Amino acid sequence: MEAHLPSLVRPPTERPERVNEAVCYALTSPGKRLRPVLTLAVAEMLGEPFPAVLDLACAVELVHSCSLVLDDLPAMDDARLRRGRATTHRVFGEDVALLAAMGLLNRAYAVVAEAAQKLPLKRYTPEDLVHHLAAAIGTSGLIGGQALDLESRDEDLDLERLEYIHSHKTGALFIVAGELGAMAVDARRRDLDVVTRYAKNLGLAFQISDDLLDVLSTPEETGKDSHQDTHKVTFVKLLGVAGARQLAGELLDFAVASLDPLGRKADPLRELARYVKDRGR
Repeated sequence: MEAHLPSLVRPPTERPERVNEAVCYALTSPGKRLRPVLTLAVAEMLGEPFPAVLDLACAVELVHSCSLVLDDLPAMDDARLRRGRATTHRVFGEDVALLAAMGLLNRAYAVVAEAAQKLPLKRYTPEDLVHHLAAAIGTSGLIGGQALDLESRDEDLDLERLEYIHSHKTGALFIVAGELGAMAVDARRRDLDVVTRYAKNLGLAFQISDDLLDVLSTPEETGKDSHQDTHKVTFVKLLGVAGARQLAGELLDFAVASLDPLGRKADPLRELARYVKDRGR
């Protein structure tokens, strides 16, 4: 995946050089790649992982990288660090960072459309895969969760609203990452439903662990600014450290339990859940 990602975008030597450089900078920063790993793991679990599945996984990372560039902007979180180095807008300026984010998102749609055409699909169509990605990103997904997060204040947030925000802002991309892996290998609808339930709980637990790391860890440990969420209502603020840990654990238990119909072949997804539980960055 690390070797393949740069091949999906235009090199910095081509015009517009500065934007292409920013795209490569944002995309190739040293991240966990958990979402695209989920795409690959689901495809391997449910069928034959055709070469085009790697492109689908990388498309998920293109979207994720776009969302990080936007999250870090001064109008959003005004972050200095991301994945252990300066954020994209601090290196290239806000104007170039915005263009780079749009370039990453645009390329993601193209990669999914191109990859889907190479897959021997019967239950699904290439349009289904593109539609799932669009729904995950749009106002009923990532964008909707981010918008509600930005407009929320301490006095109007409760657990239900906070879960809604992050099941969309964070969880939607986890869900489509798993769904693309399942659809790419023509998985049965009931298996697709299992993957959706698993990914939904995994994504929300991942966000809670992010909230915990923001409070309990240092920038050296996480590779990004700590205490960045002091102006927001988080799961830690709402539930306390112990309560947030308990909720994350319950969600991961739900995620793992949802895999029971798939038996031992779902062990890699169980390992991913354990990674989220124990991660330190």
